[in-house]
Amino acid sequence: MKKILGLLCFAAILAAAYLVVVQVREGGAPAADVIESEAGEIVDQVKEYGSAALEQADERLENAVEQADEAIGEAVESAVEGAKQGFIQSIKESVTNFLNDLASS
Repeated sequence: MKKILGLLCFAAILAAAYLVVVQVREGGAPAADVIESEAGEIVDQVKEYGSAALEQADERLENAVEQADEAIGEAVESAVEGAKQGFIQSIKESVTNFLNDLASS
């Protein structure tokens, strides 16, 4: 029973991670609704194994969703910071090139 629950929780984490990676690559912010929907489906599967197992699975799934939300937030912050730094570097290079071209003329 514990192995099955562990496997289901692991599958939920993998599904959440997959959604994060796919949506970040497509340029969109991952939606918590999608993650919660996937978690809901897993909860439905776990209900077949009894209410005691469900309570434990719910706690694990909540933890997985919280971890996924944190990972999403960190990924978005990292992407924004990277874009900001790239933009600033591009501006610096453009100004330097302009001034070099102006000095050459």
